[in-house]
Amino acid sequence: MLQRFNVILTLVFLVFPFLIAAQNFTECSDPAPNDCDFYTECLEARYDCGPDGYPLAYGYHFCTKFQNSTADLSPAGQLWMTNTMLCLQRALIPEATGAAGAAATCSALETKAFGTHADCYVQSGLCTLPISDWDAIVFEIIGPGTLVDSLDALEATASAGFQCVEFFAEVIAHGILPLRRSLP
Repeated sequence: MLQRFNVILTLVFLVFPFLIAAQNFTECSDPAPNDCDFYTECLEARYDCGPDGYPLAYGYHFCTKFQNSTADLSPAGQLWMTNTMLCLQRALIPEATGAAGAAATCSALETKAFGTHADCYVQSGLCTLPISDWDAIVFEIIGPGTLVDSLDALEATASAGFQCVEFFAEVIAHGILPLRRSLP
């Protein structure tokens, strides 16, 4: 009986760590929608950038801030938020899983992450959100100062802005959104 107990105990200690690792790998290789643990359990666990590094100070901070602000967004804004959060996390799966070619340092991780922001925002529908969502995103959730507080943030903000200008120029050029003409 004691021998069986020892075998079971040994198996538990040998298998349990692999089960935990498999769970983390799944979380890191396939982030769940509306879940911010990717930043703490995957990126911060792998890079150890500390409280001022991208995973905690930016990724996790703003992910949870958006989650806590869903009531401030329209249904379209809430869908945009979910899609954007997932896009941002999926773009960093190579870093979270340690894939070949992944960013090697906290600084490189931050640069890569900010480099994904504009495309994720725009591809998720930023340009088509109602003005009330823009107001909530810029002034209530992110804060205007955050949009320009680093070169990476400024570049992401400018890129998203230019992409929206291009989007509206294309919409107007194709007559989808006609320009209103003022009376002579």
